[in-house]
Amino acid sequence: MLTADDPHLTSLLVGQAASPEHELAVRYAPSIKLDQTEPFLPLRAGYTVIRQSGPSPSFPRTIEVGPGELVVEYAIWWDWDIGHLYELEHVWVYCDSSGTPVRAEASWHGSYRAIGANGSLPLSGDRLMLYSEPGKHAFAPSSEWYQAGEKMNRWLCCRGAGAGGVLVTELFTGIIDTKTIDTDKLVQTFLRRQAFVPTYEFNRTVQITAEQLVPWPELHQWIPGRVTHLLEGLQEMARPSTGPFGPLGCERAP
Repeated sequence: MLTADDPHLTSLLVGQAASPEHELAVRYAPSIKLDQTEPFLPLRAGYTVIRQSGPSPSFPRTIEVGPGELVVEYAIWWDWDIGHLYELEHVWVYCDSSGTPVRAEASWHGSYRAIGANGSLPLSGDRLMLYSEPGKHAFAPSSEWYQAGEKMNRWLCCRGAGAGGVLVTELFTGIIDTKTIDTDKLVQTFLRRQAFVPTYEFNRTVQITAEQLVPWPELHQWIPGRVTHLLEGLQEMARPSTGPFGPLGCERAP
């Protein structure tokens, strides 16, 4: 069974030391609202404190830092997206010279959007309150952002489960080398069993905690081994299934 408390996951915390950057990352770490049927939780987040304009270390974009600002970038790790093995979603919190969050952005299906609700940030204290799209995890300040894509998302969470196999983004091209026909099939088999029907009732909230936050270089170095670890777990779990990939979780009788 692939669990959130396995030794490989907890090994990422070994040697973590307090630092001013870690304190900033904890202060502004977002809270995330999840669909009540969401099967996957964020497990770790790599942070970077950015004080001058330049390329993001973990996302294909440039960060523009205004005078007196700093930006805390979060690369939030899920072992699973309903479509593929692993997910990195991003949040950027821009703070003025007094330490007040003044603007924010968050990832949205490979791109990113400014985060705001009715012209203001969705804050609880200094923390953003974000919604996570069921299964796919794109961030939004309100569930209303998901209405236009709800039909497609329901299909992706059920019939489309596992279609992407092992994800290899540009960030990990040539680093994650475990994507094959066989490993894609393992991932699809597993995710079809996790398939679900979203309710769009966002009544679960998770907070990115101090224990989950690590410097981005540490998370980046850990990720390829994590992918290998998860695939080894799937191989151990492998068993005969009904049909080529087994029954869809969203179509099993309750």
